[in-house]
Amino acid sequence: MELLTHPDQFDKYLAENSMVLAYFSGEKCSVCQTLRPKVEMLIEQQFPTVKYVEIKSENAPYITARYNVFTVPVVIFFVEGRDYIREARNISIAELSAKMEKIVDLYEQ
Repeated sequence: MELLTHPDQFDKYLAENSMVLAYFSGEKCSVCQTLRPKVEMLIEQQFPTVKYVEIKSENAPYITARYNVFTVPVVIFFVEGRDYIREARNISIAELSAKMEKIVDLYEQ
């Protein structure tokens, strides 16, 4: 997992990787701390071709503003630089996995 703070870094990361899961979190967010390992495990075990990046909202206000992230945690799944899935606050790993699986399967065919 990479931690990005600058909009140019994030733009470059999206351009270089066809599928990216961006995890927007907060320093003092207990839900973010609890959910992060579950999201990481999901990517590692079920979607190894998807790149994973974390963005701490306090350290990257321009990125969070650009993607209209007003609360944390937020997960955005990008394919070819476009966001296809956006989940916020009460994120179900099972539902996220099912949604991602459909998109990844279509993309990788």
